[in-house]
Amino acid sequence: MRHILGNNLILMVTDKDPWGEPTGGQTTFAKHLLFVYRERLAVSSHCQDKNIPIGKWIKRPFLGVPVWFFNRGLVKLAKDKKPFIPSRLSAYLNARFFMPKIREMLFQGLIIDSPEMLFASAKYSWESVCFSFAGVNNPVTNSRYPWARIFGKTYEYYFVSCLNNLNPDVIIAAADRTAIDEFFLRTSSALDRSRFHQFPTRVDTDLFYPMSTPEVRRKLDVSLTAKVFVATGRLCWIKGWELLLESLVYIKEQYADALLIFVGDGEDHEKIEKRAKELGVYNNIRITGFVPQSVVVQYMNAADVCVVASHLEGWSLAMCEMIGCGKPVVSTNVSGARNMILEGLNGYVVCDRNPAVYAEQICRSMELLNATQHSLQLAQRYAVKNLAADLTALWPVIGS
Repeated sequence: MRHILGNNLILMVTDKDPWGEPTGGQTTFAKHLLFVYRERLAVSSHCQDKNIPIGKWIKRPFLGVPVWFFNRGLVKLAKDKKPFIPSRLSAYLNARFFMPKIREMLFQGLIIDSPEMLFASAKYSWESVCFSFAGVNNPVTNSRYPWARIFGKTYEYYFVSCLNNLNPDVIIAAADRTAIDEFFLRTSSALDRSRFHQFPTRVDTDLFYPMSTPEVRRKLDVSLTAKVFVATGRLCWIKGWELLLESLVYIKEQYADALLIFVGDGEDHEKIEKRAKELGVYNNIRITGFVPQSVVVQYMNAADVCVVASHLEGWSLAMCEMIGCGKPVVSTNVSGARNMILEGLNGYVVCDRNPAVYAEQICRSMELLNATQHSLQLAQRYAVKNLAADLTALWPVIGS
């Protein structure tokens, strides 16, 4: 017999702790769900708070509201290098170990936000399920572990099989239509497309909003006269940092004091510094390391132009945050870019990974007259304030 924690609770099974500092789009979405639904949710995740007991349900306050929480334990975060055991594998094994105890409770529905949580949940029956894609790219084919990439097709086959077995009522994807079409082509349309919905990443416009550029530059010790370009996110190959450095070479020819700021950290930190020295732009870059969101937003506001050079993205959270700050954005042609960038109005989308072309579009973006207005108007479409209405319309269970 299953036990009841509370009336009509929806269980959210996620990886990183949504009470903590967001570390990417997936974590931020979980935090947004918790912010919007609060007492309607019961949450299971890892937890960095050593004072919270492991393996039992407790009430954990979130913004003054007690939320049922199941702590799956402390996870060591290797922020500046690849962990020896891939984090996705660790997350799956952890969730699989605790899932029998989690499933002892009765829930009205389940929302899961990653393949790892799917694999751990798929053999159990649930009243109603919503699966959230952080992006529809194959994470194994594009893994930072080269040896893992050979398992890409096997992984995706197993993923689709588990998803069909779980039989979700709703599948939401933080991706544009083109990326979703490519996913269905790769998987031979093995999923019921009628349940599949585009669901863009959201931005907290109360946190990411325009600030005085001179004021934040003074706080961050950034030159008031330099041309400043800001990229955010983990420092890894898939974020395309080499294109940014090679583009900086061209920009420096026109603006000797140009400054490219990488907001974040990751396993490629030293590679970026080494390549910058080879290109002669080492004195024109800054790597901040991991900083809280309250500082990330300051760096975005310090920029003349924000930049995204990724090879692949879901619906870029960074880009949502950039337009929330009213900034012009230059991006490679990743998922969502053409929805958040209006060519020649608030930035440019560059299809060719040509450094000279990318640099030219950055320079053109600095001349756009009403970029702030256009970016802010677009950001309102993806504001967190619309999340509850949009998700409830697709999955009424969470709003009942």
